[in-house]
Amino acid sequence: MAAVTGKRRHTIEDLWVLSHQTDKRLELVRGELRELTPTGWEHGRVCARIARLLDVYASSGQRGVALGAETGCVLHAGDEPTVRAADAAFIRRERLPEQVPVGYAKIVPDLVVEVTSPSDTYAMVAEKVNDWLLAGAQMVWVVDTSSRQVSVHRPNQSVRVYGESDTLSGEDVLPDFACKVSELFAW
Repeated sequence: MAAVTGKRRHTIEDLWVLSHQTDKRLELVRGELRELTPTGWEHGRVCARIARLLDVYASSGQRGVALGAETGCVLHAGDEPTVRAADAAFIRRERLPEQVPVGYAKIVPDLVVEVTSPSDTYAMVAEKVNDWLLAGAQMVWVVDTSSRQVSVHRPNQSVRVYGESDTLSGEDVLPDFACKVSELFAW
């Protein structure tokens, strides 16, 4: 009788150690390590612009904290550990831990921003959005650099799509935040 062998299930600790032993960008999805491809110029520029807008918002009135690209957040621990890395994120002040976390944050952001890359498939993006929302994110913006649109995903709500001439609102997650979608893509 042949022995049944499966893929090795990785832990959050495995991800932490491996991410410091290699220059590869990794995520942990239900115990499986996934390598992320390096991003291109447009992706990096849009991520930086969004992180800056969120940081300005977070800093004004000490509303919370903005996180920059590839900050690892633990979505699930246990049997199927998942650590995702958002392109940008925001956490409200009242949800922040008392001390800056060491390692991956065990808090799911209120807002998560995913900026698409040419290598992303619809299924890959949908899986990420679903993972974030199921873990407790209140809003996910998917910024599509090719169509220059933003899709807003909320738990148990229809997806709303905003074009370049529209104004993107933070709704109740980021009260008083608004920007033109075109600002995200401006040089």
